[in-house]
Order: sequence, then C-alpha cells, then structure tokens
Amino acid sequence: PPPLTEIAAKVAAANIPYQLVEERYNRVPEPVVLKLITWSFPRCEADIRRYTALAYATNELVPTKQCTDSRAGQPAGTTQSESRPSPARDSKHRPDLTSQDGQDVTFRKGVTLAESGAIRQPVQIGFHLSGILFYFSLKNNSPCNFNVAVTFDRCKVASSTCNCQFGDGIFFCRHVVALLIYRIRNPRKVKLRAPISDTLQKLTRDQLQKLTQYLLSRHANVLPTAQEIADCFSDANSSINAVHGAPDPTAGAGFQDENRWNLDDRHVIDHIRQLILDSAKQASANQLFNLISKIREMRVRDCNGARLLTLLTEEILRQDLTPIQWQHNDVCGKLWDQIGLLWICVVLNPRNDRDSKTKVLELLKSWSKDPQCPPEDSFSETITTNTSRGRTCFHELQLSLKCRTVLSRALDAGSLRWDDAHLKLILSPKRRKSGRLESEEKKIKRERFQGGFANFSSDGKPLWHESTPIACARVEALRSHGYANESVRLARAVARTIRENAISGFKLYQNSHQNQKDAAVPVKRNNGYGLVGHPLNPIHILFDTLTTAATNGGKPNLCMLFLNMGCVGFFPIVNHRSGYRNTTSQKLLRKEAFEVCLLGVGEQRCMPSNARAQEKVLFCEKMLIEQLESLTLDDELIQVLRDVTTLLIEGGPGSGLGKRVHRESVPIHSFANYLFKALLPYDRKLVFRMGLQAMRMTVLDDMPPAEAAQEEQMPLVLPFTYPATWSVIGDLEARQYQLASTLLQTAIGEVMLLRLVVESVQRNMRNASHVFQLSHDAFKCATNQTGAVADSTMLNVALQLAMQVLRMTIQGGTWRRTEMVGWLVTCATEIGLCALVSIIKATRLITWYTLFTPVEASTMVAGCVISPNTAMRLNLDPREREELYHNVCQMAMQCAVKDPQSCALRSLTLCETYTSAFDAVYHVIVDSSNKRRIDSSQLFTIARYLDQRGLNSQAFTVAHAATRRLRVPFNHDAHPAANDLLWTTQLAQSLGMTELEELVLVIVNKVRCASVLSDVLRTCTSSISGRMPNGTYGNRGLRADRVPLRPLLEASMAAYVNTIHSKLSHISPRHYTEFIGFLNKARETFLLAPDGHSQFGRLLANLKTIYKGKKKLLNLVASRFG
Repeated sequence: PPPLTEIAAKVAAANIPYQLVEERYNRVPEPVVLKLITWSFPRCEADIRRYTALAYATNELVPTKQCTDSRAGQPAGTTQSESRPSPARDSKHRPDLTSQDGQDVTFRKGVTLAESGAIRQPVQIGFHLSGILFYFSLKNNSPCNFNVAVTFDRCKVASSTCNCQFGDGIFFCRHVVALLIYRIRNPRKVKLRAPISDTLQKLTRDQLQKLTQYLLSRHANVLPTAQEIADCFSDANSSINAVHGAPDPTAGAGFQDENRWNLDDRHVIDHIRQLILDSAKQASANQLFNLISKIREMRVRDCNGARLLTLLTEEILRQDLTPIQWQHNDVCGKLWDQIGLLWICVVLNPRNDRDSKTKVLELLKSWSKDPQCPPEDSFSETITTNTSRGRTCFHELQLSLKCRTVLSRALDAGSLRWDDAHLKLILSPKRRKSGRLESEEKKIKRERFQGGFANFSSDGKPLWHESTPIACARVEALRSHGYANESVRLARAVARTIRENAISGFKLYQNSHQNQKDAAVPVKRNNGYGLVGHPLNPIHILFDTLTTAATNGGKPNLCMLFLNMGCVGFFPIVNHRSGYRNTTSQKLLRKEAFEVCLLGVGEQRCMPSNARAQEKVLFCEKMLIEQLESLTLDDELIQVLRDVTTLLIEGGPGSGLGKRVHRESVPIHSFANYLFKALLPYDRKLVFRMGLQAMRMTVLDDMPPAEAAQEEQMPLVLPFTYPATWSVIGDLEARQYQLASTLLQTAIGEVMLLRLVVESVQRNMRNASHVFQLSHDAFKCATNQTGAVADSTMLNVALQLAMQVLRMTIQGGTWRRTEMVGWLVTCATEIGLCALVSIIKATRLITWYTLFTPVEASTMVAGCVISPNTAMRLNLDPREREELYHNVCQMAMQCAVKDPQSCALRSLTLCETYTSAFDAVYHVIVDSSNKRRIDSSQLFTIARYLDQRGLNSQAFTVAHAATRRLRVPFNHDAHPAANDLLWTTQLAQSLGMTELEELVLVIVNKVRCASVLSDVLRTCTSSISGRMPNGTYGNRGLRADRVPLRPLLEASMAAYVNTIHSKLSHISPRHYTEFIGFLNKARETFLLAPDGHSQFGRLLANLKTIYKGKKKLLNLVASRFG
C-alpha cells in the first residue's frame, strides 16, 4: 500500500489551496512540497479531453494510459469515466459524431504530438508547467516551434498560453493538450522544481543580483518594467512597499481564487453570439447543442457547467428576437427546452445551500421577466379534468399559461425540498438499519397513506406520488450531480408508481364496466398531454437511468471522489461503486425500465395545439420505440410485454390502445407496430387483436350524434385541436400505413384474419394514397409466391382495397385517379372474368358508379375491358367475350343516362354492334336533348357521327335538337356553330322539304346574325346544294322567295338592316372599307328577292338621310353603289 504521506498529499492537493498549507505550517519540508505540487496537476486525461472540444464520440476514447497515476504510472483509484449523454435532451439535435466538429480532433492531434516526441524542455516549477513543441508540419514539411505554458491548482488547469493561432479562447489548442498529456503520461521525464519563491529564499544577495542581471540581459524587452518596479522601491508611499512579499506565478492559487478550470467568459460570449446568429446553418445548430452536451458533462465535475449555462442563457436573451420568432425557430425552441431542463437540475441540486439556491432563483426571476424570454409551451402539470366550471377553468388555464415562460418550471422547482421523510427513505441505501433511521422507517410505514395515496405498494416497496415530470426532474438532478445510486432508487420508485397507477386504473375501469354492463363504455375527455413529448422528457430520463444502471452494474456515470472528499451534502456519503452488480438486480432494472417505457408510450394523451410540440410528441415516441427495440428480449421481458399489452388493450380511458379513446388523443400506430412484431412469435391472437384495435385514427372519424351530444355536455378543459391544425397528420397517416402493411403481410394465408384487416383498413384509413399502396403490397404478396399460381385470397384483398381507393377518391382530390382506375382493372383481370364483370355490372353488393365516374367507366374502364389484350390474358372463348361485351354495353347505357353530356358519344361508339343497346343510347340522347342536359356542340358532334353511319333521320333529329339549343347574336359572324348549321341545312334538304321547313323556322327563331343567315340561305339556293340520300350531291337549288326559304330570306334581309344601323352608330373612318364590303354582301342577299334591288335602293336612300353628317362614308357608298 502507498505510504500515508502519499495518500495525504493526494487528498490535500485535490482539495486544499497551497496558500493554506503555507500559512497553517511555518515550515513545510521540501519533499512534502514536491509531493503536493506533483499531485496538484490534473490526473485524468478525460478532464483534458473535456476542455478540448464541444463534443466528442465517447466510443473513441484513447484506450490506454488514460487516467493513470501521475507518479507510479498505475491506474489511479480516482478514475473519472466519461458520462453517458443523457437522453433528456432532444435527440433530434445530437451532434453528428461522424463530422469534423463532432469529434475531438484537437485532442487526438495533441495526443499524437505528445507520443511523437515533439515536447522539448518540459519543466514544472511549482504550479507552473512550460515546454516547447517542435515538429515538422505535414502540409509543407516546414518546422513548427511553439512555446506553451499552463498554470494549475487543485487538479485543475487555471490558465494556458500558446503562441499559435489554433486556440479559440474557450478550449485548449493541440499544443496545450500535448504538453498536458505528456505531463500526465510521463511525470518522471518532466523536471520538477519547488515554487520560484522558495528557490529565491535560498539565494544570497549577490546571487539574487546576478540572477536579476542575467535575466535582464537575456530578456531586454522587460527592462522598462524592471526600471519601473525599481523606481517604486525608492518611493516610500508606493503600494509595492506597503505589501508584504511579492506575487509568485508558480505558487498556486490563494484563498480568494476560484477553484475551477480556466474558462474565458469574453471568448465564450462571443462564440455563443456567433453561433446564435448563424443558427439557421446546420453546423452552428449542431455546435449549439454540443454546447448543451458540454454543460451537462460539466455540471458535476466543476462549477463551469453552471457558469457556461448562465452565459448561454444571458446571451440568448440579448438577441433581438420576439417570443413568436423564437417559437417558429425550431433550433432555438429546442435549445430553450434544454436550457429549462438544465436550470431545473441546477435548482434541484441537493448540495445547494439556501443562499446559493436563492441567488439562482433571483437570477431566474429576472430572466423570466425579460420580454425576450419565450412563453411556456402548451404542456402543463396542473391540468384537472374533474371540474364543473368547464370553459371558465380553461380560460383561467390559458391566462396562467400566457404568464409563464420556459423558465417557470425551474422557478417552480425552487419550492421542492429534499427533506421529506418518505423521500429520504427512498433515497437511503439498503443497509443494516439501526437507531434513528429504523425508527423513522417504522413511523413512515405506519403512516401508509399520505395525501390520499399509498406510500408503499402491496409488496411493501416505496412509491413516490408526485407529478411524474417533476419526479423525473428530481431523478435527472440527482444523476447529473453525481448521486447515481440515489437517482436509480428514485427512478425505480417513480416507475413503480406509474405501474401501480396503471394497474389500479385498470381495475377501477373493469369494476365500473362490470357494474354497468348495459351502459356505454365511458370515454375520458382527455388524459392531459401525457409524458411522451413533455419538455422534461420524463420517460426518457427513467428509461436511461435504469438501463444505464443495469448496463454498468450500478457504476455511476461520473466520478464522485472529489465530491465526497470533505463535501457536506444533504445525503450521507456512500460508496457509489457498490450498487446493482449482481445479475438479478440488473435484470430487475432492465425489466422496470422496459415496463415503464411501455406504459409511458402506451398511455392515452391529447395532441398539443402547437405545431412544434406536435412534432416533438411524435419524435419522442419514435426515439423511445428505438430504445425499446435496442433491448434484447428474454423470457422475462416477453412476459412483461404480454402483460402490458393485455393491460393496454383492456384498459380504460388511460390507455391509448383501449376499446375507446377520445377523438383528440394521439394515435400510437408505431408503438402498436412494435408490440405486434415483438409479440408475434409468442401470442399471435393477442397481437392481432391489439393491432386491429390500434388501427383507428379517431380524429378523422365522424362523431356519432350520441357521442357528439355527450361531448357537448362534458366540460371543456383543453382546447379541441381540429385535424386541420395537426401539422403532423401526414406522419400519423404514414405510421398507420406501416401498421396496416404489417398486419396485412402477416395475415397471409388466413382468410378470416385477412377479412378483419381489410375491414379495419376500410373503416379507419382516410388516406387514399396509403390504401392504394396497401393494394399494391397485397398484389405483390399474391404474385410473389413460390408456386406458379398466384394467391387468390391476396388478389381478392388487393381488389377490395383498390375498390376502396376508388370509393374514397370518386369525388376527386388526387392526381393519381387515372392510375388508380387502371389498377383496379388490372387486379380484376388478374383474378378472372367474374371479378372483371363484377366491377362493371351493377349488382346489389357492388355498383360501378360507386367506383367510377361515368366518364371513367365509358372510356378507361370499358376500353380496357373489351381490348384484345384482356381477352388474350383471360383466354376467353366467343361466348365469354359476348357476355363481357354485353355487360360493357349495359354499363355504357347507364353512363349515358348519368352523364349524357360527356358519355353519350362514347356510349354510342361502344354499342355500335349491339342494336338494342345502340337504340337505347340514342333515345337517351334525344330525351336528354329535350331536357337540355346536352349542349348544342356535343349534339352536333353526335349528329355527324350518326350521319357517318348512314343514320340520316336520327342524325337530323339530333341536329334539329342542337339547333334549338343555339343562340347566335347579330354581331357574332364567326360563331363556332356556323359550319354545323350549314351541314344541318344540307342534311335537312337531302331528307325533304318538310325537314327543311322545320329547320328554317328554327334557324329564323334562333339566329340573329346576318352573315350566318345569308350563308345558310345561299347554301339552300346553290345549284349544287343539297346532299342526296345516297350520299351524292345533285342540282336541287331552291328559290329564295318561295316556301320553305322565304322566311329565311326575310330574316336575312331584316338582320342586315339592323346590323347596318348598328355598325353606323359607332363607326370610325378606319372601318369604312370594311363597311362597304359588308354592304356588298347585303346587296347580294337583297338581290335574291324579286324586288330586292328596289329594297336595297330604299335602304341606301334612308342611310343618306339619317347619316348625312358622315359625308366621306356616303361618298364612298355612292361611288360604289350609285
């Protein structure tokens, strides 16, 4: 064993300043001084590493020579192991450990320099270490020479200097790291000297004068300073003569100096300010969260953690951003969450005295009043559902939340105490009880109930009934301040309480349900916002605390030796290395962590109204599920999983997987997916029951009238968040799809299960794209079987899901509608003729118009069904082809009835070879034209189609109906129906005078345009006008002044007169030429009448009288027409 002087020197060097030793003892032997100086140097490389970079990969620590004894080279008993990063921070912004700024590059470079022999002339004089680093640069092979010096005290580096440009003023540069590592690993290779003041005391006057003169000759740049000091000695009133002694840079720290590692506040503030300004950049955001990780790491080791947290909080508050801007800044919002949790841990530090705690709370109050401090999010631990005040209570809650900030929880934590007797019992180690402790425990057990809650479970284990987030904040505070075992004990008590509450709630629900068998299942209005996604991350804290203790065998994350040496804390000093090292205890911890995580994720909780809070809820759930998946499930954990799943399925309002949940509750499809996959090999019936029950998404369901009335009667405590305000609805639907896909693929080969899965999908899924993808998944499972024949059951599932997609999207809303229609026909074709007929034939179970629009049915569906490829694919015989065609024609007739405007022509085309169907469609068209359901342009198109097929009479009937729908105004010379009118006129003339007379009367009534009327008239009077019934044209020109064309002639002449007067009322000179041309066309029409010439002359005379002011125009008319 080491000698007593060695042990005493190690303890004194770590806790007592050297000035106290000098004043306490008149003379300290030089060997003792050297031992104190030796052990005052930092002993652990992890401490050096901590002050080298913001973050680093914990699995890349130097494997050898770390934390070694600085004298003997043996592993020190005071090894400080690196703390595992706490999951209480938002894992979304953990540093990227594969990137350059996520690794301790500086530290590794410094270690490389120390191991490569770059350290020259290392010397330790008292508490001052200096050396020269000389090496060749790898870039240009140029020599590098740097002077490095550090001062230290009580195993901490107090200051460091280096003439390089790599340091940032916050952390050590590589050269400082190299010198420190070299001193830790090679203590015997460093010259060791007593403080320079002790050496000077041994020198004579002549030696001191010689020392001074040699020093000034070698360093002439200090001559002015030396002369200034010498002048002060000559002045009797100078301060230098009033002070006893002189400063010694190698003598260590004094009483008034802080015992902390060196950290430059000015450089830290500048660095933080720059990171905040660049927070939109990913690298700066990562460094900000690395800084949070560094604060967590420092909290227990030295006071720089709280100092760094203070600087960070103050600098963020200095930024000129409004609270609303902070809320919309995702990085800053998550940063504030972590800052709030860190301050809670600072306030809950068990070692804080009253004065220290008061100072922290005053600082928090001043920050909380700052306008830049963002408001608290929508999570609240004071929500009460049993109230008769309803909306008034909610308004009061809103007002209270508006006054709270992100630091309010830390202020609330100031009222929490650690001197509760039951809490002491929970935190006390399991050891032999005696005296006062034993009597206190007996007293507590006699007082079994406190505040209406049992202090102990049925098996005698202690419970802790406190708000779960606050209790978990206590756990995090204990853990971060070095009370590893106490944090585990409290975490176990909290986890045990959560389990007892879940079981008691389940029993209460079951009893009430059995007593009211005929009553409706009660629905809880809300279960608060739950624990998952809470800003304090309680479930993360419990799970990580328990699993860390189980993994490390109870070994604390942080070294507690220096905290326990001479420190007076609230809790008794215990051996922190004794803990949960046996296998049974470790399994129990894993079981409790696993169980509390399952219960936490599986509870029913309401969706917050804030978009960022909604994203955090889903993200935290995802991270917890990943942690659950990281555990290897043994028989004990499988039994826990089965029990918790059963509890959640049969649970009441507190369970997210219960029989009924409130429509505002957060769906937990991902959690159900995990439970399904984990329990599938062990209890197939249970997991399918759970999975089908978890498929619901109540927020998208239509509320039944009875339940709606019940909702109205219930007091409103939390705001109802309509789905439109759920920014994460897309993520929730994607998770629902993942669960449905798992259920579907697992149920292959089981017809009843597949039917239940399909019914659940049809009832619960509202996203058509995801149902469409499920149909593809089912089809792939059916056709990817090892056998040559596809699975008909899965093909039918694919067909049912494809039909569900079309029912969901028949009103539009998706650009993939065409693809979805084609997919249904593909699925039906793959199954066979019966399936194909079922989707196009209107039956009692399936009607095509619930799947397709009439346009889709008459175009895409009908075209695919009667295509030759389909007949070849199904290998149809003539009889089957005829049957299929007959059903298509029936569907075409129905399409024409439902949408004659869009489907009439296509239906006629489909029914060309089916006479009865063709006639039926024709009569539908005629009837629809009479009811004005088809516009004139479509009727003209149909008429031309009929005419091409030789059905002249039917074509004229349709064209006549189209003409009745026309309205051609007087100034619409280029009307799109003009050509159709000419064609219809020719068709009527070819059929006979009766048809032509009917048409002329309609045209005269519907057309007011002179140009169109004259064109129709000329068509009838042309020598080659008229189309013969056999399709040829003959000389059948008619007289315009006789029946049936006389009404048309009179209408044309009247239209020209009206149009001429209309044009002249607002004509301009540039239109005179055009007007003369129009008059010429009018004269040609007038000349068709027997007295047309005289009528046209009277028209011109009338124009000259009425418009005599337009002399230029009248001159042009006179020169052209006389």
